[in-house]
Amino acid sequence: MLRTIIRTASLFLLCALSSLTAAGQTTVVNPKVVEFDPSADHAALTAEGHALVTRYDLQIFLPGATQPISTASLGKPAADADGKIRVDFSTVLVGWPLANGTYEARVAAVGPTGSGQSDPSNPFDFQAVVTPPPCTFTLSVAAVSVAATGSTSTVSVTASVGTCGWTAASNASWATVTPASGTGTGTVSVTVAANTGDARTATVTIGGLTYTVTQAAVPPSCTFTLSATAVSVAATGSTSTVSVTASAGTCAWTASTMASWLPLATASGVGSASEGYSVSRNGTGQTRTATVSVGGKVLTVTQASVARPAPPKGLKLSSVIAVK
Repeated sequence: MLRTIIRTASLFLLCALSSLTAAGQTTVVNPKVVEFDPSADHAALTAEGHALVTRYDLQIFLPGATQPISTASLGKPAADADGKIRVDFSTVLVGWPLANGTYEARVAAVGPTGSGQSDPSNPFDFQAVVTPPPCTFTLSVAAVSVAATGSTSTVSVTASVGTCGWTAASNASWATVTPASGTGTGTVSVTVAANTGDARTATVTIGGLTYTVTQAAVPPSCTFTLSATAVSVAATGSTSTVSVTASAGTCAWTASTMASWLPLATASGVGSASEGYSVSRNGTGQTRTATVSVGGKVLTVTQASVARPAPPKGLKLSSVIAVK
């Protein structure tokens, strides 16, 4: 005959990290730990030397039912220092967690000659745990290019759920973000300081996504030289060019003149090039001068006047002719 191999009225279902709950007290919600006194025969042997208790089974019942709706083996764990056995059954109970409802449990001590069952545990509930949808984010743009002088740009953050929180941070001190965090859909401003050197790139991370900021280098200091600073042109006029040499290929220049008789071929250019000009015929009878400004440098154009014919020489009479 199998002796009584489990004490009664000693079974408790515990919430994780909760204090011990006496049987019959307030219902425990979503328990994970079963606590019970080991059977009095926990360490006893049969006449043949076999263990009277080989394992403990956790049985889940609907209140008042006689047949369990779920059974899980707890093995034969050793008792804690206070003499009680505690087992986290959330990893061994099939169908964990069970559907919503109120339940009770019993622990059965099982051995080669039979089993003994505890009294019912305190009642407990399994309530469905609602898992929020994952948070994902999208950015309105992935990159921006900024002039060397600096500027402030904005990027919109769209969250998959209004409660999704995000953070924004820059990996460069010259690109600052505002705000540093937010919830749901929002806008992040990125302020870029003026550049003092070469082109540079910063990475702003928003909601785990990358927003790349590229800033142009400081423009080079541009200087220009002309192939000539002064020319003389005949009164008949002519068409010619002056070469412009720039210190860098990206240096832009403008050209202008105040003289209507000295029209230019173009009003601007980039890098080293040639500027064409035309000189109209000089009919003023006087030498004239005008200037052409190219990249801040001056070309002086002097045009000769048209030579006038000498007046006719005077007559010399050899006799006086009387006119009647």
